[in-house]
Order: sequence, then C-alpha cells, then structure tokens
Amino acid sequence: MDVGELVRRAKESSGRSYRSLAADAGVAVSTITRIESGRIQPTVEVLERVFAACGYELDLVGLPCGARLGPRLGDLVDAWDRSGGELRLEWVRWRAWTDRLALHPDRIPEAIYSAPGPSGHRVVDALIAAVGEKLADDAGLSRPSWTVGVAGVDPVWEPPARRRGRIDPRFAERGLMVDAESLFRPMEMIGG
Repeated sequence: MDVGELVRRAKESSGRSYRSLAADAGVAVSTITRIESGRIQPTVEVLERVFAACGYELDLVGLPCGARLGPRLGDLVDAWDRSGGELRLEWVRWRAWTDRLALHPDRIPEAIYSAPGPSGHRVVDALIAAVGEKLADDAGLSRPSWTVGVAGVDPVWEPPARRRGRIDPRFAERGLMVDAESLFRPMEMIGG
C-alpha cells in the first residue's frame, strides 16, 4: 500500500474534514490532497503529524529483506470492500486469520499488541479492535492499549449474513452485531 492510500484511509477512519485535519497537523489542505494523490512524497515528520491528527501513530519497521512478520491485526485493514455502496467484509480472510492464531496461540501477543493502521472504514476499525480485545481476553492477556482509542459505530452495524450464535459482548460494546462464531471457529473445524 502506498503512502497516499495510507493517508486517505487514516483521514476516512478519523471522520475528519480536510480543513480540520490540516489545521491540527500544521500543514496546508493542498499538502494532504497532494499526498493522497501521490503528487508529493511527504517527509516522515509530516506523515507523523498527519497521522497524529487522525488519531494514529506512525510506526516504521525495518525488516531484513525477505523477512515476514507473523499474523498481525494490521493484516486485516484491507479485508473488505464497498460493493454496491455497502460494506462487505472478506469473511473467509478474517476466519483464515483467526484460524491461524488458533493453531499458533503463542503468536497472539505479536498479533494484537502492534496497533494496526487505519482501514478507511469505521466499522472495520471497530471490528479489528473488538477482535484484538477478544483474543486478549480469551488468552488471559491484557487488552491492547491502542483499542481504547478506537470508537464504536453508531448506528449499530449488522452484517448482511445470517447470525449463527449470540452476539459477543466485546463486539456489541462497539456497536457491532457480530457473533463470535462468525469469526472464531471451533478447533475441530480447523483441524487442530
């Protein structure tokens, strides 16, 4: 994902106008729109200010060539689309991600404690935070501190698919009418 796309998603996730975002970041509105369009490549300092104004921290990670991090909640920020104007989650990708952690529970801390980037959709941001909290709670870990800053959704969001079980309270607290069974399958179903 390029820098312009990251900035666009951060702005959309924050729900802020260009004018208020630019004022808080200390840059011109045109700077933000030019970053989004790819006409300019901002400095790290400018990116940090724009992300902070959106309510995010910029986290740069240097990895050896070819190295791959384990599963992280940030892997899910683009696991959705807006087909026909309606939010559509890529449920298979979400379940595959949670299945992977069910098979490797030792990777849960690495997966949840690194704050994900903005998805560009408030429902997706809230769902990622709820998944992080559920994983922490179920593993007996402290909840990730970054989830506190993720707002719930109003009005309440309910996926178009049929629910399978009762609504998980961690999701309901964030305005998401999602049952845990939609995302977290029993071990016997994933081969563990």
